[in-house]
Amino acid sequence: MAAKLKGEVSFKALASTFTLVVDFNAICAIEDELDIKIDEIGDRLKGSGKTIRSVFRIGLAARHGTLTDLEAGNLIQEIGVMKAAELLAEAMTASFPEAKKAASPRAPATAPETAGA
Repeated sequence: MAAKLKGEVSFKALASTFTLVVDFNAICAIEDELDIKIDEIGDRLKGSGKTIRSVFRIGLAARHGTLTDLEAGNLIQEIGVMKAAELLAEAMTASFPEAKKAASPRAPATAPETAGA
């Protein structure tokens, strides 16, 4: 069972259970790799399949090791882009419970315009 207070969210895909972790290390990796500040991530996730895939991949690394963009994209394809974005938002909110009152990370309102994950 994933510990939501630690920014962990579990989901089932491809006949396995995966755990997405958005902890301090994942936040640092997101900032480094995407060259953004964490408070900008909600806006970046709104219209970018590439950003969703990258953040999803980074979030999986703590429990599943290094994945490729293709592997992360295959998981997103299995569960759907909107579900992936919801899982990311849930994990980020759980990672910062004190920030819930101020401003929670936002999931995209609509699926990004992409030809594929």
